[in-house]
Amino acid sequence: MILISPHSKPLRNGGNNPKNYPFWREVLKGLNGQKVLQIGLPEEEKICKDFYFPPNLKSVKELLLECDTWVSVDNFLPHIAHHVKKPGVVIFGQSDPSIFGYKENINLLKSREYLRKDQFQIWEQCEYNPDAFVEPGIVIDAIRRM
Repeated sequence: MILISPHSKPLRNGGNNPKNYPFWREVLKGLNGQKVLQIGLPEEEKICKDFYFPPNLKSVKELLLECDTWVSVDNFLPHIAHHVKKPGVVIFGQSDPSIFGYKENINLLKSREYLRKDQFQIWEQCEYNPDAFVEPGIVIDAIRRM
């Protein structure tokens, strides 16, 4: 099973979070019917058939230990996975994997030219840019390498 966490927390201004990867549907098509479980908040867009809202961090840790691999944007999941020593794939756009990533993961960044100048500013001050993300084929190849 592949565990995915496709969204980062909603912005207070209602805008699209610049961490949210825009090509999930294409990635899922490229996984050729492999079992995928999406975790997230109940109000998030459900992009695959199987969706689970974990009631607590213990449940997230258990899912990480059970899955074959996991894929996430830069959100809470890579930090929990690091804690339980479960490497996976992290899709970065405008946040810097050399600051927020972990060496054991495959950290995907299209180009450093898209990184925010101030990596610690609030996300509401950053515009969503779908061009900042790697193509779906790169994500699919990274999943296959895990």
